[in-house]
Amino acid sequence: MVDPNQYPTQRPMGAFRNDDVGVENPPSSSITRLPWIDIHQHGHTMSWGDRERFDLSGAEAAVFVAAAAHYAPYRPMHPEDVRFLWDDAIRRSHAIGRSHFFDPYVAIGIHTTGPKVDYEDLFDVLPEYAALDEVVALGETGISMTQYSEPMAIEDQKAVVREQMRVADDQDLPILVHTPSVTKAEPDEWLTGKTEEGHDLADPVLDPATAKLEATRMDVELMDEVGLADEQVVLDHAHPSMAEFVMEETGCYLAFSIGQWIRTTTVADVAGVIEEYGPERVIIDTDVAGMYQTQPFAMKRAMLDLVRAGVGEEEVRQVVYENPKGVLGLG
Repeated sequence: MVDPNQYPTQRPMGAFRNDDVGVENPPSSSITRLPWIDIHQHGHTMSWGDRERFDLSGAEAAVFVAAAAHYAPYRPMHPEDVRFLWDDAIRRSHAIGRSHFFDPYVAIGIHTTGPKVDYEDLFDVLPEYAALDEVVALGETGISMTQYSEPMAIEDQKAVVREQMRVADDQDLPILVHTPSVTKAEPDEWLTGKTEEGHDLADPVLDPATAKLEATRMDVELMDEVGLADEQVVLDHAHPSMAEFVMEETGCYLAFSIGQWIRTTTVADVAGVIEEYGPERVIIDTDVAGMYQTQPFAMKRAMLDLVRAGVGEEEVRQVVYENPKGVLGLG
């Protein structure tokens, strides 16, 4: 073995060796080969090239969420428009499955942030869609603070969320619960007014200073009312301001969305929750979509950053792979 102090080089190497700079356990390359499952994204609205980036970064499966009608915020919405979103995601999942190396699945739902719709008509067909093989979850849905164009009363929102939770219970499916969006680092700065896309949002129906936690509590109350099991509920777009309630007072999953500009949760936030509560009910998803500035490599980058933050590789695997696989029932 070569004496470490006698390298046959012109320049001294000691200052660059791990033991000389205090690095005892340099990162293992095995994390780069870890597969992941994205439980919440809108990849069916993205380019072929962006989806290839999922392939390149180790995606095993992705759930295309077909619920949000944000693309034409001012035109009237009808039940057939929502069904078009569902149909389009299912149809695209077939084609995407033929041209990519990850398994595409679909979640269908009635979102409460989009323009209002005669949602009762959708209740009649929702169970039939939920029974399809392509559909592995309901949502996204959940109590929202504000909507596009015109507000939706809290009681109407509760009716929409309650019925979807009932169908999830009947069909034994998980449900992805959207929670109000934090747009800044401080918890009292929320998505209100005009978005960066120029869409006008209606006046909030919840107090922006408390909306995140208040909406989450309402969603959990509806879950209990329906009798839906906690482990079937994924409380999404997580923020540290809701972590204590979710992790200490419910058995639901807490999912952090880390793939687009609108979400401000950091890997440090995720690492902090894992350190305090463990990885058993924590999930990372990307929420990437073709309508936003997104990061197709967000999941892989978050995995590497979690390891850099000191989270163990097995814990990372649980958060990005085992928990999503278990929630979705993918075997």
